[in-house]
Amino acid sequence: MSIENNFIGFSNNLEYLPKDFDEFNSIYRLRQLFLGLSNNILKSYCNFSKYEQRKLSIFPLNKAFSYKIKSMLPISFIKSKKATSMKFNPCSNSTNIINSYLNNGISGVISATNLIPVAKLISVCFVQNCFQLLIDKDLLFHEFVLDKIKKLHGNRKVIDLGDSIGIKVQNSIGIKVYTSWKHIETTKPNIKSELDNAIKSIKKGEFYQIYLAYPKNKQFTKHIPVYVDELKNREYQIKAIPYSFRSIIKN
Repeated sequence: MSIENNFIGFSNNLEYLPKDFDEFNSIYRLRQLFLGLSNNILKSYCNFSKYEQRKLSIFPLNKAFSYKIKSMLPISFIKSKKATSMKFNPCSNSTNIINSYLNNGISGVISATNLIPVAKLISVCFVQNCFQLLIDKDLLFHEFVLDKIKKLHGNRKVIDLGDSIGIKVQNSIGIKVYTSWKHIETTKPNIKSELDNAIKSIKKGEFYQIYLAYPKNKQFTKHIPVYVDELKNREYQIKAIPYSFRSIIKN
């Protein structure tokens, strides 16, 4: 499994970004894409605002995350007027992680549920004293689609099934969505793996409406109905659908 083909992120000064596609045709926009998508993975302790995504994308990803960590550190500044007092009582593990980071190194990763947000981010970004964050691109896309579906179907129950996403219709999960980060060509779509999973689900009688979601590109802009000979005597609907990332680069 190669890093270049399966992961997005950075390792020290090296950046691993997807190839240009759709409106993401520059290193600036590809960095902006990663910062936006990483929010869905790191949201419990780190969030890049739209402003930060735009401004930090002019820098390499390791610099962007270094800035984010420093902006989250509990550092006191002298203010011109009296401010409301704030209590800061981090756990000992959080203190050790922060002190190690400030001393230019993390000797070991501490995993604990009570770490404060900046300590969690530091812990995630250091692997064997290497400053890096590499996230599986299929996971990034899955979480992006999951978030979009939850917002679109606010009145329905949306379930993360791990390998797919279920949308509950009445008393059953009537719609299933498989996600995969692939470059789809409409003349010869590479969807066999996801299609095989869809066929199995339909044969089990669990679902009849299944969508195969992939990132939108300039050749793949519309839904593609998929017809399967072995399902011709069944009631079913399978479509390959494009999902756009453009909302990330919009103000």
